[in-house]
Amino acid sequence: MEKELDLREALATGEHIDEIIMQATLDKEFLKEVLQYLDDDLWIVQKNALGVILEAMRDMPELHESLTTKLMVMLRKSEAIPLTQEIARGFGVLAEINPETVAKVIPVIFANYRIGDPKIKVNMAYVLEEIMRVNPSLLGNVFKDISHMLTSKDTTDKLTALNFISALGDNGLRYISPFLPKLFALLHDKDEIVRASTVETLINIAEFNPKLRKIIRSKLEEINDRSELVMKKIKEGLNQLIILER
Repeated sequence: MEKELDLREALATGEHIDEIIMQATLDKEFLKEVLQYLDDDLWIVQKNALGVILEAMRDMPELHESLTTKLMVMLRKSEAIPLTQEIARGFGVLAEINPETVAKVIPVIFANYRIGDPKIKVNMAYVLEEIMRVNPSLLGNVFKDISHMLTSKDTTDKLTALNFISALGDNGLRYISPFLPKLFALLHDKDEIVRASTVETLINIAEFNPKLRKIIRSKLEEINDRSELVMKKIKEGLNQLIILER
């Protein structure tokens, strides 16, 4: 019992995490103890337990499917952003080391994003963005849905789609190019926040994709927006691109 209390305290404080990771990697029974803390009442204990597990289970494929299922449950319940971010990182790790397992739950994640309450939508968005950064090839038909979101009447849909596309920014032209016409169209959206966010997304794409940089620069240089916010984003973004090209 004392050992259990000590472990929970260490997970709550974040102390001795390296030692806990090492022991969990070497001792499967100890790892099982850590797994129990994914159901703890404190989100910080859950977060640190998950951090340990993600390091320890990389070479334990027998745990990957059950962990994916557990992460889905935690994702729906999480009300703490740091915990949600750690859960998203967990999906990213699994997308890298066991993509087949993650591919099975992507339709569920996206469906929850589309029909969930505001908290659920935010949590699912964190995970989708992380998967897009790590292994966008898993997303399949989700790309069509993102394209539709860019023309949605709902501003939140547009902003979320822009975040998704930014997450794809460093994964190559084939993931980005299909969205460009709609992104350029959003530079003229009625909502200044959407226009400003579109500028940020285009700058991010240009940073990671030199072949698109001149096209994006040219489009942004043509903009004379009535919004000070948008023009500020354009000026800052163009300066970033000029520095990159020096």
